[in-house]
Amino acid sequence: MSEEKTTTPVPVLDLSGAPMPNVKTLKARYNLLSQFGKFVGFNLSIMRMVVKEGEH
Repeated sequence: MSEEKTTTPVPVLDLSGAPMPNVKTLKARYNLLSQFGKFVGFNLSIMRMVVKEGEH
């Protein structure tokens, strides 16, 4: 006569009150051209930092 106890998982972080993105934000996130532009801009800023640090 063994009874199995089922436990409900305890949430680590409650995100139910977090704001949901609107349609414009979602389209911007999924736009490949926009993502590529952000990717290039980010990489250029990192390269600028690396080159500037190497000038010491």
